[in-house]
Amino acid sequence: MPRKFERKTKELLGGSPTPALSPALTIGSDRLFGTSAGFPHVVELDLDRVARNPDQPRRQFDEAELKSLASSIERHGLQNPILVRQRPQGDYLLIGGERRVRAHEMLGRKTIFAILTSGDPDEIALIDNIQRVDLNAVEYAAALARLAEKHGYTHEELAAVVGKDRTDVTKLLAILSLPADILEEYAGAHAHAHVSRSVMVEIAAAPDELKAELWARAKEGASVKLVRQAKRDHAQGQGARPAGGRDPARLLRASVTRILRDVAVVREQRSHLAPAERERLRKLRAEIDAILQEP
Repeated sequence: MPRKFERKTKELLGGSPTPALSPALTIGSDRLFGTSAGFPHVVELDLDRVARNPDQPRRQFDEAELKSLASSIERHGLQNPILVRQRPQGDYLLIGGERRVRAHEMLGRKTIFAILTSGDPDEIALIDNIQRVDLNAVEYAAALARLAEKHGYTHEELAAVVGKDRTDVTKLLAILSLPADILEEYAGAHAHAHVSRSVMVEIAAAPDELKAELWARAKEGASVKLVRQAKRDHAQGQGARPAGGRDPARLLRASVTRILRDVAVVREQRSHLAPAERERLRKLRAEIDAILQEP
């Protein structure tokens, strides 16, 4: 078994203050490095001692992104330890870092660096995900709802936990009121990852009879601005306009021109392509091939 960093002995990380140290250092400070008692305690753990969190906010894991992360870890090492909480039975509950754990498993690693943390696991897991790779809209709203239900938080208290405005939290939670078929379709396909959290908030705030139409437009790439315009048109009894108020043929020509311009940029910078970006380009090529093969 590899040597663990858990050797947190009194000689290194405990005991009473030493006169030679700064008065700011208190009992429990690190005598070797001169850090305070609140400095994160990093350990190296066997992966089989890390239990997955059933309430993990993130529900979708992109395979290409995981491979890219694994490649980065193999080349540069783990730059950000996972977050764990020790359990009474002696193992550890994973609080933050599911993607990093999966990447280690891809690499066949048996151990992983971790920071021991305390506090509410749901709050820490949610904040860790927000600070790293954004959760999608439904994952974020569901995580907020679990926190509110678990602790009886008001929207104002919940906003304080995640560092957002109360009105933003209320709008995000409203996403969960969308029709079940929209939520299932959004959560079940990476193809809709381009639909932003802001667009989902706008759809959730729309009249019930308009939500399905706005969701269809969002899947086609409608921006927040276009969704809001469609809502205004509906309120005025005009019905939804073609995207941007332009005719479909003109919109199509503009889109093709933009794609060609972007492809030219990618070609010039292709030496910097990461594995995840190459995979996305392959998917784009397949979609373009499918469009061209249609009658």
